[in-house]
Amino acid sequence: MTIALRRREAAFDVGAILAVIVLAWAVCRWWLYPALGIADNAPVILRPIGGFLLAWWLLRRRGERWSKHGLRRPSSWTRAVLVAIALYAALWVLSPLASALFTAWLPSTSQPGFLGYIHGNLPATLLWLGIGWIVGGFCEEALFRGFLLNRVAAIFGDGSTGSIVGLIAQALLFGSLHYYAGAVACAHAAFFGLMMGVAYLLSGRNLLPLMVVHGAWDTVGIWGVYTG
Repeated sequence: MTIALRRREAAFDVGAILAVIVLAWAVCRWWLYPALGIADNAPVILRPIGGFLLAWWLLRRRGERWSKHGLRRPSSWTRAVLVAIALYAALWVLSPLASALFTAWLPSTSQPGFLGYIHGNLPATLLWLGIGWIVGGFCEEALFRGFLLNRVAAIFGDGSTGSIVGLIAQALLFGSLHYYAGAVACAHAAFFGLMMGVAYLLSGRNLLPLMVVHGAWDTVGIWGVYTG
């Protein structure tokens, strides 16, 4: 395959994922959520789910496997565990600092968070814990860090420049999916995506440590709302 053809295919794949994300948002915001009486500040989880399923189909169509993009057993479990610990620790230290900066710089929303209803509600909490691991930990990491980062990088030649552009692009898109919760949440999600992308590149492009950290991070947040 020529470089030009590879770039065209990568650009097509990125465009297709963006189209599905926009379509999922439109369907949920203009039809599904109003029909079900779901609030406007609810996360549109069909976007990462739809994007992941399309990415899976595109990989099969190209004759590729998810293992090429990091969904595989680590070559060293010790290294994977150390990466996960280091990544979680970095997020634990840096996230409060980033949140403070974003809160100072960006307009905040007075609307209560959508997940507030799970406080003291164990069945709803367990549901969202499952969503956190399946949609957040698995689908989002596979889609944004595994698929989109590499596809955007391919458009720019797969070198260091491509990796940097892919890193930034996937973080910005990941952040934009959280705008339903306000500008601060959007910026913090972009920061989270950037940190996860850096860890992906530095850890040999293996997704498993990232999936565990993402799922654990969501678990702590969701459980904190439940126990409140």
